[in-house]
Amino acid sequence: MLFIIGPARTGPLMKKIASLLEDAGRPASVIATEGHQLLDFPQLAQATVLVCMMTPCGAREMEAMPELRGIVSPLLGYEWIDVEEATRRSIPVVNGEIRESRESMAEATIMLVLALLYRLRETEAQLRVGGERVQHRNMLKGRTVGIVGYGGIAREIVHRLKGWQATILVHTRQAQENEEGISFVSSEHLLAASDVVLLMTRLDDGSRHWLDRSRMQLMKRGVLLVNTARGGLVDEDALVEALQSGQVGAAALDVFEIEPLPARHPFRQLPNVILTPHSVGHTVQMIEQIPRTAVANILALLDGKLPESCRNKSLLTPVKDQLTGVRTKETI
Repeated sequence: MLFIIGPARTGPLMKKIASLLEDAGRPASVIATEGHQLLDFPQLAQATVLVCMMTPCGAREMEAMPELRGIVSPLLGYEWIDVEEATRRSIPVVNGEIRESRESMAEATIMLVLALLYRLRETEAQLRVGGERVQHRNMLKGRTVGIVGYGGIAREIVHRLKGWQATILVHTRQAQENEEGISFVSSEHLLAASDVVLLMTRLDDGSRHWLDRSRMQLMKRGVLLVNTARGGLVDEDALVEALQSGQVGAAALDVFEIEPLPARHPFRQLPNVILTPHSVGHTVQMIEQIPRTAVANILALLDGKLPESCRNKSLLTPVKDQLTGVRTKETI
C-alpha cells in the first residue's frame, strides 16, 4: 500500500500527491502526524512505498514496515530519513530533486544578497517614518562572495553570479578542481576573504553549528551572511552576539534551528536581520512541480525503476527484483 505522511501544514501538498496518484490508478492513504511519530500508526506495517515529510524515519520505523520497498521525500530535503539504515535494508530513498526548486532557491538567495548589499530593509523602514536617506550601499560588482557547499542550488547560484563581476570562492567537503570564474578554497580562506558568505551545505552531524563563534571571528568585520540552507548550520547565540557587535554587519536568514522561529527569539529584535519563514524560494512554478515529480518518482519505484534522484542509488544492492515485486502486489 501507498502512504503519504507528514505534519498538518503539509496537508495541501499531501492531498495533491494523493489526487495525482488516484488519477494514475494508485490510491494512497494520507496521514497528518501533528505531534505523532510513524510508530503511532500501526497501519504503516502494510506500506510498500512511503511518502514521508519532516517525520523521522529510522531503524525502528523501518523495522515496523516489513513490506517497505521505497521512501520518497517530495521535498529537496530528506534529513529526517536515515539513508544509511535504508541502504542497509536495500530501500531506495528518493527526494524531490527538481530544476524549479534549485533555480527558485538560487534566485531567492541572490535576491537576499542584493537586499543586504543595498540595505533594502533599512531604506524601506526609513521611508515609512520619513527619516533621512540610508547611505553606504554596496554593489555586488567587485565584492568577494564565499559559498559554503557546492550542491545543486549552489551551482545554480554560481552560474547566475558569474555575470556580476564578483569574485567567487567555494568551500566544499569534496576536493574540486578550479573552474572558470570560481576558486575552491579552504574554509579559513573563504571566511577571511569574503564580503558576503552564503551557507549552502547540507546539515548532518559533521556540519551542525559549522558556523560557530570561533569561525565568526575569522570573518571580515561587517561581513554579510545569508543562510537559506539549514538553521542548524549556525550557532544562533553566537550569531546574535556577532550581529550586535558588528562582527557580522547584517544577515538574511530563511532557516532556523527551531521552526517556526519562536516569538521571543532575539533575531526578531535586531534591526540588521532580514527574516523569512523557510519559504523565500517557494515560487508558484516550484510548488506546481513538486507533486508531479513526487508522483513520477513513486510510479517509477512501483514500476521497478530507480529514479534519478535516488540518494543511495550507488550504494544499493540490486533491488530491481524486489521493486518489481512491489509492482506485482500493487497490481493485484
